[in-house]
Amino acid sequence: MKIAQVVSTFPPYYGGMGNVAYQIADKLSDLKYEVTVFTPRRSFFDQDLISYFRIHKLLPIFKFGNAAEVLQIFWRLWDYPVVHFHYPFLGASLSVVLLKIFKRNKLNLTLHYHMDLVGRGWKSLIYKIYNLIFLPALARFSDKIIVTSSDYFKESLLSKYKEKFKEKFFEIPNGVDVDFFKPALPSLSLKKKYDLFDKKIILFVGALDSAHYFKGVNYLLKAIQMLNRSDVKLILVGDGDLKEVYINLAQSFGIIEQIIFTGYVPDEELIKYYNLCDFFILPSVDKSEAFGMVLLEAMACQKPVIATDLPGVRQVVEKKVDGRLVRPKDAEHLAEQIQFFLDNPEAVKQYGEAGLKKVLEKYSWKIIVKRIEELYK
Repeated sequence: MKIAQVVSTFPPYYGGMGNVAYQIADKLSDLKYEVTVFTPRRSFFDQDLISYFRIHKLLPIFKFGNAAEVLQIFWRLWDYPVVHFHYPFLGASLSVVLLKIFKRNKLNLTLHYHMDLVGRGWKSLIYKIYNLIFLPALARFSDKIIVTSSDYFKESLLSKYKEKFKEKFFEIPNGVDVDFFKPALPSLSLKKKYDLFDKKIILFVGALDSAHYFKGVNYLLKAIQMLNRSDVKLILVGDGDLKEVYINLAQSFGIIEQIIFTGYVPDEELIKYYNLCDFFILPSVDKSEAFGMVLLEAMACQKPVIATDLPGVRQVVEKKVDGRLVRPKDAEHLAEQIQFFLDNPEAVKQYGEAGLKKVLEKYSWKIIVKRIEELYK
């Protein structure tokens, strides 16, 4: 069976939605399906790649940030009986809806709803218009709709269509590759590189670009300043146009010596950073953060986590069992939860063990993709 995955971003770009599409494509390929990923080119030199599955980099008619108009989706997907559409993808929704209208029962369309489009300033108006036009059309024409958590779905823009199309909705969470992300001894070479001996190490992983303004890095930096502890080092893994902004902010807070900006780190190195840290933090500030796959990656490496009390995210973290929850945009509350882990090494151990156990039982990608396979069938 030929399966198309349609997604707005894809690795090596940092972003949860692209990583989800990658893992689904990879695991479906292991199950002997013919899988192709369709995603926009991020630059002129971006080329089609062949992995265990095929990746087509589509040349956009126009592009702005992660939004890309790719009308060619309509004919490029014509021969695929199964299309898995990762929402939001500005510039592909029209083509996907038209494709379903024309092919009707010859196309199995699965809508994978990752998050609401929120945005700030003038973008919020564009997103509102986009949602008014395409959300009802996608809800109507999709055969199945995947939501990653019932908690997020209840407060999402999509929830208004539940009663009318309730037989279409299925809760299937995101997952983690437990064969790759797993506990290991801290890397001595990284400790030496960053002079981390006798330090408490906190980790953040995420894109540092404008599209991911909602990651809340500024509040994390403020919390580090408020702690006022010289034995703490914060590692920020990621790159983007906001990196210089955060560097300047750390300098203005007088904590630049405590912050390590690694830039982009490939997955084969990323796991070393997870196993290097004492605990992990995801300080996102609004509904643009709908799940938090990095939380699962940290838990799979037996690390406790701190995350914000947001719909979806709080379903991943079991409060005071495998992680701590903080109020969004509250640097003081975040500093208090960091202090808790710094002062309670036994809790760090217990939370880490609980998180690993949960991930192995519930969030392995092999388990998740088998559920998606059944949904296709």
